[in-house]
Parts: sequence; structure tokens; C-alpha cells
Amino acid sequence: MPDNRTRTKERKPQKHRKLWFAVMLAMLTGAMTATGIMAGPADAAIQEEHSMHKRNGRTVMYIMDEAGMTLRDDDAHKLDQLNYSFALIRDGRADGSHWRGTRRVTEFLRKHPHIDGVMSVGGWGADGFSDACMTEEGRKTLADSILALMDEHGFVGVDIDWEYPGVPGTGIVSREEDVENWYALLQLLRDGLDAREAAKGREYILSVALGAGESHLKVIDPARLNRLIDQAVVMAYDLSGFDRTTGHHAGLYSDGNGGHGGAHAVESLINRGLAPERILLGMPAYGRVWRQVTGGGDGLSQRAATSGNKTLSFDEVLRLTDSGYARHYDDEAQAAWWFDGSSFVSADDDRSIGYKCGWLMKKGLQGAAVWQYTQDASGAMLAMLDAALRK
Repeated sequence: MPDNRTRTKERKPQKHRKLWFAVMLAMLTGAMTATGIMAGPADAAIQEEHSMHKRNGRTVMYIMDEAGMTLRDDDAHKLDQLNYSFALIRDGRADGSHWRGTRRVTEFLRKHPHIDGVMSVGGWGADGFSDACMTEEGRKTLADSILALMDEHGFVGVDIDWEYPGVPGTGIVSREEDVENWYALLQLLRDGLDAREAAKGREYILSVALGAGESHLKVIDPARLNRLIDQAVVMAYDLSGFDRTTGHHAGLYSDGNGGHGGAHAVESLINRGLAPERILLGMPAYGRVWRQVTGGGDGLSQRAATSGNKTLSFDEVLRLTDSGYARHYDDEAQAAWWFDGSSFVSADDDRSIGYKCGWLMKKGLQGAAVWQYTQDASGAMLAMLDAALRK
């Protein structure tokens, strides 16, 4: 289908916008400090901004809504963006009535204004997109309700996590025309966000989450996204774990068993026209566990009694070697795993995170996006990501 959009503005990469913000803040605060109007806390604010912009990529963390969530002030200078997950679709409209942690998140964002708060809509198994987007009227109703919910809670962007338009078999309603309707929904959201930009003098973020599998990528035209979105999060995890053969669920490259890694998905998008500076490489703050593995050896590519359906948080993964697990590393896939003779755990570690960050910087990607903050309770993964993006 020909691209009939009239919008011609190219979206500016987020990292450039942040640099402008830091320079302006430094100039304004320096002038106020010199005249005696401000001192002390302003210096800390400048240091936080300057520290943030030494990174060579944007850090985005999804955060799953839950009661009693903890957000650490010590993490603020390592973060550029929080994606609050998830608004759902009910009766064709965006709904956040189930949220329990909104107040904590919005307070954290007000305290640290350099962090962009983005509202994620959908998620795995979340239905309603296809039905709502069937008609022009339905798309407008959904887009207007998403933007209204975003405004109500003070967020400055939207992340559309439709898993996945045009791909049947995911447990939600799917239609052949979903992909075109997805683009049409994104255009309505882009128009609404641009109107807010013009009125308020700041840019708003439009993001999409993309599957990394071949079936997810082949149905879309990535080049069409360039004038619509600021970010495309490539969910380069859960690439294995759904059968009883152990493997790397977040390897950057193939594990040699026929599957692809995150690099393949990113390169496919770029080769088909999506600008690299729009892309965020997704990383998991959790590991997948196969149990009762047979075959001996180091456990990789062996049969197990279970699929990798159990997960461990990043902090639990880091403690595995204290529980009798041996850590292993696949130099070809750039992936770590742990094995105790029976249970096999696939997850990222400092080495794989460091390699991925080096790779995405060389590719000119916008940065990294992690699912999700509460699975990194100690902040260890965010610290590794921050350090790797400063090299």
C-alpha cells in the first residue's frame, strides 16, 4: 500500500533532545548561582544531568505496576526513561483503573524531571487492539482515550505494546488488516502528541514494542515507522524457553539450534529501512529455568523434563553460583548460562550486557530497554548497563 501520510517532520533522536535540556539547565542554573539566587541543590542537579549525558546510549526501564513498588533515588542518574506498564483496553478505550502504583511512579518522575515517563499500553496477552482498530471511529476513540489517560497522569509519551499485529496464534483476536490498522492508530497518536508538543513546547515520545521473531518482523514495513515513532523496542528475549530443549533466551546471536538472536532482528529492521537511532535493544532482567535436564555436560542444548517456563529475577540469577551452579558463557551467541547438573538457567550477566552495549553503540542504536525494573531489586543490572554505555 502506498504511504499517503502528509506528515514530513523527521523525529529527532531522544539523546539529542536530552543534551539540549542539559545545556539549557546548566546555563540557567549557572546564572542563578552566580547571582546568589540558587546554590547547593542546583549543583547536584547539574551533576546529575552531566553524569547522565556521558552515556553513549539511552537507558529505558519498563516498570510493571504493583502495589508497594520501590523506586530508588540512587538509580535516577542512570535512567533516561520509565515505561509504566500497562494500560489495558476495555470496551475500545484505554483503561488504568487497575493500577496500584501510579502515585509512586509519578512522584518519582516529579522528583527526577530528567526522566521521561511513558505510558505503555497492552502487553503480552492483552486483547482489544484488533477490535478497537477495525474502524476509523474505533481507532480515533482508542487514540483519544490513550492520550487522555496519558495526560491525566502526567506522562510524556506512549508505548504501544500490541503483541502482535498481523500474527495469529498469540491468544488474542487477530485479523489480516491489523498491520494497516496499527499504522493508522500510530498516525493518530503521532498527530495528538505533535499537537501537545506545539502547545507545551516540549517533545512527546511515541514508542512501539516489536517482536524479534521472523513471524513478527515479516508482516511489517519498518521504513514506514520513521516518521511516526521515536522509539522501537526490539524485544530480544524469550527467544527460547517454550520447549524442553535448553537454550539461550536472550542471546545476541544464534545458539546454533536454528533460532535467531537479537542482532538478527535489529539488522533485519535496519536493512528494511528503520533508522538505527530509533531502535532500542530489549534486554531481560530475569532468567529462564529448565529443570531435570538430562544428557550431562554443561547442560546446553539438552532435553529437560520441563520447558523454560519458570523465571528468576536478576538478583536471584546473580546468586546462583553461591548455590552450587557453575557459570558458563557462549562466545558465539554472546550469552551466559548456569547449570548445577539438573537445572539450567539462561540469563544475561555483566559480560553479555557489556557486549550487547558495545554492539548497539557501534550500530548507532538509540540505546537499551529492560524488562523490567522490579526484577532488578538491587539495581545491579541497571548499574551494569549504565557502566557499559559509558565506555
